[in-house]
Amino acid sequence: MPQYALECSCSATIPVGIAQAGGSVVCPQCGKLAEVPSTKVLRSLPVLDEHPGTAASTQGHARGDRLAKDRKSSGESVMDRVLPAFLLCTAAVCLLTAAYLGWDRWRAPIEFGHTEEEFFAAMHDEAMHDPPARVWDHWRYLVETGLPSHEPPPYFVVNEYYEKRKPWLIGSTIAGFLSLGLFVAMTLRQAGSKKRSV
Repeated sequence: MPQYALECSCSATIPVGIAQAGGSVVCPQCGKLAEVPSTKVLRSLPVLDEHPGTAASTQGHARGDRLAKDRKSSGESVMDRVLPAFLLCTAAVCLLTAAYLGWDRWRAPIEFGHTEEEFFAAMHDEAMHDPPARVWDHWRYLVETGLPSHEPPPYFVVNEYYEKRKPWLIGSTIAGFLSLGLFVAMTLRQAGSKKRSV
């Protein structure tokens, strides 16, 4: 709001505003009351640029705005540096883990996809082709010792081991490519904003 120069009887200049029109103010130099004219007359008086209090407060606001802007830009610049680095590290770790798990699965000593039904059908076919003497020996062994403790065939032990690692392989691959995609997107966005600022 503009301040107008009201001249006191002692020749001092008193800054007054539109809100003070029609009232009275105390002269800071002589201490007398000075009548403030109406709004129409007040607008014809010389306009003061800024009195000391207003200048100080304006400078304080400008300094505060500048500090806030600097703080915000520094915070954004830190995030712009840290987040892409974190995404790149995450992508590297996840993709390396997925590569190791995939390589280990590829080197597995079994062929995946066989079922228990296929395994027991193969055992049944093998038993049906056994000679009678071998069947008799198996029968006598079972009568003398009883049924042996059942342990799963090695194929299913190995297959279960790799099936437990399969979700880690899939999850690491997805997380790695997702992090890599976000890293590329952030890098392109930052490059575009730098070009626009230049």
